[in-house]
Amino acid sequence: MSNLRKILIFLMTVVMLICSGCENDPKGSGMTDKSNTEKAETLDGDLEQSGKDPKLPPKPPQLKSDKKDEMGQMKKMKVKVYYPDESGLRLIGVNREIEISDSDGKYKAAVEAVMTPPKEKNLTKVVSNNSSLISVDVKDGTALVNLSKNIKIGFVGGSTGEELLIGSVVNTLTEFKEVNAVKFLIDGQEVETLSGHMDLSAPIKRMENLMKH
Repeated sequence: MSNLRKILIFLMTVVMLICSGCENDPKGSGMTDKSNTEKAETLDGDLEQSGKDPKLPPKPPQLKSDKKDEMGQMKKMKVKVYYPDESGLRLIGVNREIEISDSDGKYKAAVEAVMTPPKEKNLTKVVSNNSSLISVDVKDGTALVNLSKNIKIGFVGGSTGEELLIGSVVNTLTEFKEVNAVKFLIDGQEVETLSGHMDLSAPIKRMENLMKH
């Protein structure tokens, strides 16, 4: 009987120790499970925000806008450009392909083509290398050609050279059906003449007398 009593006392002691442990931690392992669950939820949220959650399809890459598309594609068109012939007495029209970005850009592009030295051997350039074009605007059938003052510096073309220079620009721009005449400006200011030979105080109409047929 004494051995049985010792066993019962031992079992009771073990039970009491177990019960004491449960009272100190009433939730038992439940706290660990909850902590693990919270960590998992936080990790899932972070992954979802960053787009790296393996359970979600990858987010498509953000494509940068094409600046060229925003500005519009450059368009090409053919125009007739007039240059003096090798004798320096007449104008000859040749076809050129110009690039434009809008409907108004064609006028400036056409005059810039006039100011570019010709590829043809029987034609000569119109202006000096230091000349530049500021703008070309068309209003009520008149093209306002604004040139830099450099075009007057060192101009030695004489009366014929001045006439061919003016005529090349005028006849090129009047190839456009909406342009009837051309008014010349220097640095935005009206001028009476380029080198003292032609009257530029009024718009100049197409100069058919300079055409070589």
